[in-house]
Amino acid sequence: MFYTIEDIQPVVDVAVELFGKNGTMLDGKNVSKNVIVGTREFGKLWYGDVDGDMDFINGLCSVLSQRIGQTVMVVDDNF
Repeated sequence: MFYTIEDIQPVVDVAVELFGKNGTMLDGKNVSKNVIVGTREFGKLWYGDVDGDMDFINGLCSVLSQRIGQTVMVVDDNF
């Protein structure tokens, strides 16, 4: 199935609400660099640096999953 921008934009808006602006570059001791978050249904939704470890990021993914009703995961560039 193909999705339009109208289908995906509300999901991206929720991801930005949780993770911050796309493409964020942060410095610091506890920063996870180049995180990409996506779903199997919609593909890549958000990318950037996150001020937190993988447990924190997975917690945000769980919250996002509950809010959008899809499984959200951290993916790599080849997703």
